[in-house]
Amino acid sequence: MKRCVIDTNVLITANKVLSCPSDGDVSLYPDLLEKCVKILLQIKKKRTYVVLDTDDEIYGEYKKYLNFSGQPGVGDIFFKWLNDNRYSFPDTERISLHKEDHGYLEFPPEMYDVNVDPSDMIFFAVSNAHKYKPVILEATDAKWWNWKDAAKKFGIHIMFIDEQYMRDHNPIK
Repeated sequence: MKRCVIDTNVLITANKVLSCPSDGDVSLYPDLLEKCVKILLQIKKKRTYVVLDTDDEIYGEYKKYLNFSGQPGVGDIFFKWLNDNRYSFPDTERISLHKEDHGYLEFPPEMYDVNVDPSDMIFFAVSNAHKYKPVILEATDAKWWNWKDAAKKFGIHIMFIDEQYMRDHNPIK
């Protein structure tokens, strides 16, 4: 993977400690955290380009939930690395978007039919506007599972960090 767009929940999940439910049962998804951590560390190590928008909307979303200090979690470590390195990526990895009343001009119009959340439209718009349509990384928002086929029609691919988690938590089965 040479480049990617990362949904905020991947970084947030990498910061969490998954614990057993209060009833004492073993969690069915103990490796979700590990998978998020592993992919962020891999992106950092391989210097994969993280594609962002020029208006810093995605970056601003990250800032709401992550620490510039790089502590205490892996999501914070990754965010600090991204903050320190994002302008070393080629300019082609920062995408200029055009806002409309209902979203972005770069958001595929036919995808409005699958009811993508307004806050998630930017990730699709950035991927769609990029020359190479980088993969979007998704960790915990199971609604994305229902959007994957519509996105694929436009060459937008979603990489689910844990597909079993997505299938099990899908609101529409």
